[in-house]
Amino acid sequence: MKNCIPIGSSSHQAFHSTGNSRGNVTEVIPCQRLASLMVEIPVDDLDLRAAKIRLLCTDIDGVLTTGALHYGLEAGHSKAFNVRDGAATKWLQRAGIPVAFISGLDAAATRHRAQDLGVEDCFAGHLNKLPVLDQLCAKYGLAYDQVAHLGDDLPDLPLLSRVGLACCPSDAAPEVKEACHWVTEVPGGLGLLRLVAERILKAQGRWADTVGKYGA
Repeated sequence: MKNCIPIGSSSHQAFHSTGNSRGNVTEVIPCQRLASLMVEIPVDDLDLRAAKIRLLCTDIDGVLTTGALHYGLEAGHSKAFNVRDGAATKWLQRAGIPVAFISGLDAAATRHRAQDLGVEDCFAGHLNKLPVLDQLCAKYGLAYDQVAHLGDDLPDLPLLSRVGLACCPSDAAPEVKEACHWVTEVPGGLGLLRLVAERILKAQGRWADTVGKYGA
């Protein structure tokens, strides 16, 4: 979806000089004609949304992982996280944008991943996610449109329908895709957060600083 920002718009008449055999003549341009002459610059709606983001929330299973749970002889399960998502989490944190985990499944692996990345806001075992979002907005003093959320299934819908930037993996549930501003080309577990983080940082003019820290 595209928005357009008019350049030089005005509610008043505009004047410009034209030359002829009698010298310079000032022409009055009515507002209606002026509007037809205005130059428009296309602006991507996603980037406008991304520029406002001050908090990124994400589901875990099916978003930061493929959704697969690995069971062995011992109680509990393990899961695999993408290292690129971990790096992007740190980039956002350094830019002053906290990352929050909101998962319906109470799993030790989720808490361990949060601890490794310094994610202070880790909510595991919360199928009712909207109260968590409200709690986070109150904590950071944010409105919904300053929050991004990454989700893939029905429990994420209350958040995706409210936040300023709603994103999902390419293999999300159809209802989730319908609710999102951005249905990415990336399946769950293969770097979705990395993709979204880069877009947010670029929209806020912070990507060059991120890259520069690596000597590029």
